[in-house]
Amino acid sequence: MKRLIILYFLYSAINTFSQSLQHPTIFVTQSERASILQLIEDFDWAKSIKIQLHKEVDSILKIHQNNPREILKNIPPFANNSKQYTEFEASPFASNHNKILSLASRSAMLYYLTQDVKYAMFSADLLAPYINELSNRTPKNTSICGNSFYDSRTTYGPFAIAYDFIHSYLQSPIATVFDAKMNKRIPFDNSKAQKTIINIVGDVLQEFGPEDKHGTIVSNHPILTGPGALFPILCVENDAERERLLNVFLEKGTKHQNSFVNTILPIFGKQGIWPESLSYSFMPIITLMINIIDRVKPELNFPENYKHIFEGNFLFDNLRNPDRSFVRYGDSKRNSDQTETLYRYTLHLAARREYKDLIEKAQISLKQLENKKGKYSPTLTNEMFNNYGELHLFWGIPLPDTIKGKIDFQKPTVIIDHAGIALQRNTSKKDNVNYGLTGIIGGAHYVHSHVTGIAMELYGAGYVMVPNGGLPKSVKERRIPLHEKYFRLYAGNNTVVVNGTSHGLDKGSWKENANVWQNTVKNIAAEPKHLENPISDDFNFATQLLEDEVNNARQQRTLGIIRTSDTSGYYFDLFRSKSNEKNIFHDYIHHNIGDKTEIVTSDQKKVEFEETDRYQNDIGDVVQSPGWRFFKKTKSSKPITSAINIRFDIHKDTKAMHMFVPNGVEKEYTKSIAPPTREAKNGYDKKDTQVVVIRQKGEAWDTPFIAIFEPTIGKESTVKIVEELRVIDKIVGAKVISNINGKEITDFIICNDTNESIYISKFDIKFKGHYAIVRCKQINGKEKVTLYIGDGQELEYKGKKMTAEKNDSRAFKIF
Repeated sequence: MKRLIILYFLYSAINTFSQSLQHPTIFVTQSERASILQLIEDFDWAKSIKIQLHKEVDSILKIHQNNPREILKNIPPFANNSKQYTEFEASPFASNHNKILSLASRSAMLYYLTQDVKYAMFSADLLAPYINELSNRTPKNTSICGNSFYDSRTTYGPFAIAYDFIHSYLQSPIATVFDAKMNKRIPFDNSKAQKTIINIVGDVLQEFGPEDKHGTIVSNHPILTGPGALFPILCVENDAERERLLNVFLEKGTKHQNSFVNTILPIFGKQGIWPESLSYSFMPIITLMINIIDRVKPELNFPENYKHIFEGNFLFDNLRNPDRSFVRYGDSKRNSDQTETLYRYTLHLAARREYKDLIEKAQISLKQLENKKGKYSPTLTNEMFNNYGELHLFWGIPLPDTIKGKIDFQKPTVIIDHAGIALQRNTSKKDNVNYGLTGIIGGAHYVHSHVTGIAMELYGAGYVMVPNGGLPKSVKERRIPLHEKYFRLYAGNNTVVVNGTSHGLDKGSWKENANVWQNTVKNIAAEPKHLENPISDDFNFATQLLEDEVNNARQQRTLGIIRTSDTSGYYFDLFRSKSNEKNIFHDYIHHNIGDKTEIVTSDQKKVEFEETDRYQNDIGDVVQSPGWRFFKKTKSSKPITSAINIRFDIHKDTKAMHMFVPNGVEKEYTKSIAPPTREAKNGYDKKDTQVVVIRQKGEAWDTPFIAIFEPTIGKESTVKIVEELRVIDKIVGAKVISNINGKEITDFIICNDTNESIYISKFDIKFKGHYAIVRCKQINGKEKVTLYIGDGQELEYKGKKMTAEKNDSRAFKIF
């Protein structure tokens, strides 16, 4: 045995210098081992990862040493080919194979860390049945779980990682594997392993299929499957073939696995984020693959061309609600958070490349995250998709004890171009979770988008009270009518439907028969601009415009936030909408979590309702647009012109959302309930969602929908009176009177439809521009006046004048 061990280590030393591509190479190299061991010695978080690896592997290894058949019998059957099963059918097979291969990869990592051959032997024994099966196949019929999309994400990656880490053992004269049929150990056959790896790569690339048309818009699939191709490619020993396959992966591409350089990476826009719904946009796999490619092929100078992607990794932290959940647009999950992974991948790449600015940003971001979450303590998980948590150790870089600087992820305005989204935020210095305000408006077509027009979502009093549709828990639920015919459509979101027919197109949609193609909403004004500082702590706004070619309509929505104290404030929502053809009616749809909806006139008279079936219809398309057949218990009012006060009560912790609609234009109100809100807190994900629909006859451009929203702790609102502001026959804003601790605040909120419009009122206000606020507050018998121009030129109130700077469209002054 001593002679064998000496021969093994002698062979390993010689082999280190004979291989053109040394192993391991995917995550780490042999030369990095000493520094990783030092991390384990010096830092508890690094030591904990090694302990977790031992905890997962050692007990099963002991069983295997005593009875190899006991563990190997758990390997599930192999599929016949990669098209045998749908994703749903393949899922349990993929999960069970992933457990075996992840065990193999983690045992292989322990071999790297400890150099104890027993871990390499165990890993090799787990790989052997896969090699025996797949080496006898061709790329066309190579598969483990029966679905190429799932194999690439669940089985091929850990297989390659295990092989890479134990490569030195597998190349040694003493390398053996247990053969269950022969019930004994036999020499390892590396030629069969290489044939298996070639077949695995062949299944992912599918060079036998159609070619990649460079520049064609693709889904996220070739990103998610990318490691399943890249990792095995780096295990191919034939230099010429490995270089050829790497070129196919990077440059040429195939229809199944699009070119990384010519198709996938160019889709990242100027903002450096993958253009999908939020929880899909994270895409840390991109930074991971760029880093690996650069480690293996530094001569390509890969990161230099994609710095905007690394910068984009820092955008997501700006998209949080005060409770640190994420805003939600399209098929997105509110609590999916991959910011830390992005920061750690970025830090590792930046440190190796000596990108000082990125190093600093990543360190500050991680330190701020640590301050929010507590002491850094990475935990390995058993998730089956693209699970590379061990990189916390292998790419781990300690943070300095003290880090200077701060990144403000709480800027008032964030614009997400591809999604047509404008975020507005106003933080509370006293208790931001309860008193902070955050809302978004917008919409667009992108992969995993919904068709919504200009949708809105609002946070208040610790809840996302006014939610967008979002994404169900499972992939299977995405295909049920509730998602496809409601949450994904107009009626499942907070928007305005034109003439009862608003819908999307099937042509151009990211998903067939989903009818979700729509034009992209554009930001046309905001104060402050994207990630810039505000001119006022109390006011900010954004305006989004939709030129709707699908429904031949034009819509404009403004969301403003107005703070009245550290513990109070409200949203101003103005929605203009008109059809370019007939304007029959418009429906303003509002969803609110809660237990009860109370609707009264401004003088507290109860509004009478009668049962109606007006929303039990659709336009007859495949998804039953606009989706409001899911409204239940619908009751409508007669036409009303007086101001209306609506309160949505949350009984769980006595909170409420108040909605104030000013008087003037005749409207009909409908109370309804709808399916529960996804990811809502405190059990409201299982309770019906409260819905109010406001119908207005004719156009809604000159007479737009206006609503004031105030979230409160308790049932009492600080907003007392809301009135419309008019210029002849056009409604251009609202007068809002609040009472804060016995003191009255009056806000005149002016929102013209263009920057050149002029507003002159009976209140001695003159304004030229798009958005402005005049605030009047009585202090010691005197009137304190605040003038704010968010987007405009001149503002005057009772002789007090203010003009925006020549090269700016905003101004702020207190008189």
